[in-house]
Amino acid sequence: MLYYLFQNFLDSYSFLNIFQYITVRSFLAATISFLMVICLTPKFIGVFSRKDITENISTYLESSHKNKRGTPNMGGILIGVSVIISCLICGNFYLPGTVVSVFTLCLICYVIFACSGFFDDFAKLREGKGISLGTKLLIQVVTTLILIALLYKLNPSSSMNREFFLEITDISFPFIKGIVDLGPLYFLLCLLVIVGSANAVNMTDGLDGLAIGSILPVLAGLIILTYVAGHSNYSYYLYVPYVRHVGEIVIFLSAILGGTLAFLWFNSNPAQIFMGDVGSIPLGASIGLVSILIKQELLLLILGGVFVIEALSVIIQIISFRLFGKRIFLIAPLHHHFEKQGVVESKIVVRFWIVSILLSVFAIITLKLR
Repeated sequence: MLYYLFQNFLDSYSFLNIFQYITVRSFLAATISFLMVICLTPKFIGVFSRKDITENISTYLESSHKNKRGTPNMGGILIGVSVIISCLICGNFYLPGTVVSVFTLCLICYVIFACSGFFDDFAKLREGKGISLGTKLLIQVVTTLILIALLYKLNPSSSMNREFFLEITDISFPFIKGIVDLGPLYFLLCLLVIVGSANAVNMTDGLDGLAIGSILPVLAGLIILTYVAGHSNYSYYLYVPYVRHVGEIVIFLSAILGGTLAFLWFNSNPAQIFMGDVGSIPLGASIGLVSILIKQELLLLILGGVFVIEALSVIIQIISFRLFGKRIFLIAPLHHHFEKQGVVESKIVVRFWIVSILLSVFAIITLKLR
């Protein structure tokens, strides 16, 4: 809306000129999203408590998490609503000559994955258990394939410098300047990145403030990377792929950052509300899609290292138990292993935050190590 005002009424109102700048609209998007979640969450908590829309505690964690019973769930709805409204106000959805802009693609991704998470949360509320793993993965895979098809149709032009242009199937590597064309395998990589990110963040969402606090440094890092990727001079200087029009995604990420930061106010230990799958799944899918759009798919392994480690702990546990009948961890994901060892929940959470901050800083530093 603000960009539309700038385009159509600048001659009459010169102050609208500030809305052409991504930095200004990003700040506004983050502020609007933050204030919406801060103001609406207390009312949301009251309504959901009365309606008994609360967290179901796993039988494996009954002893340590019994005090969490009755805590309102599905708070991710608030983050989603704040992101959508902020983007509608501050974003530019129109990209000449394309069916859908990269900004619109990101918002579509968030909404669809949020809907899939909502259905899972709703099933848990009605039936005591969520959608089966197979059904959940099928929905996510089909959704991701649609996004990949739109991405292929969009085919945003990118380049490593002013002479060498990248194909959509090219990927760049951290630490080095090499470029590799994966061919059709690239789309498989996209599928793994988006679905993997969605589920990795979802697995991490098990302690008060753990997932939401760990994703904040990732979002901050992606905002920096996206701004650089969308600026021809900065990307040329740092030798990272320059992608036309991708800078607008900074507004989308800023809206998420503002909403998640405000949600942490209520989700920190002891949590007054949980975000549920409707919050964690779209957050994970969004950071996966953005990393693809800015051609930093592999750097996400470092940037989102906390979520990668959490997901790997689950995979290792399953493989070890099925092949050898032994468990590597007391319980998976990893944060519950530390909890079973007697580490205080708040200490686990803060340590994971610290690791996430360090990994995000390191990911940004790799831009100068190419």
